[in-house]
Amino acid sequence: MAGNTAAISVTAFRADWNTHMPMRALCERYTITRDQVIRLRDVWHLPLRNDRRLRFKPKRCDMRDPTPREIIQACKEIQAKWDARTREERAVIKTQYVSLRRVEMTDEAREALGQFEDE
Repeated sequence: MAGNTAAISVTAFRADWNTHMPMRALCERYTITRDQVIRLRDVWHLPLRNDRRLRFKPKRCDMRDPTPREIIQACKEIQAKWDARTREERAVIKTQYVSLRRVEMTDEAREALGQFEDE
């Protein structure tokens, strides 16, 4: 949503522009859209910022990959917080539940079963 550009100080905006503040940061600081930033650049005759060497570069964090021991420790900490249901859902080998229903047997079936038990 477009903001109010009439309330923006020319000197403050020019100072931020000259520090090569990213467009997104300019938009957030002055609560205006990218198109409004470009329009203000043209209206106030601000220099183009084509020199890539001067552009904002975010800090790079020099992170290393975790060791296998650190990975195992982190997994154990996460798994310690699981409840029984979550542990079962995430298990590689799942428990197979079997349910049997009760069947009524006739007298003839009981006799036949009795013959098998005798043998």
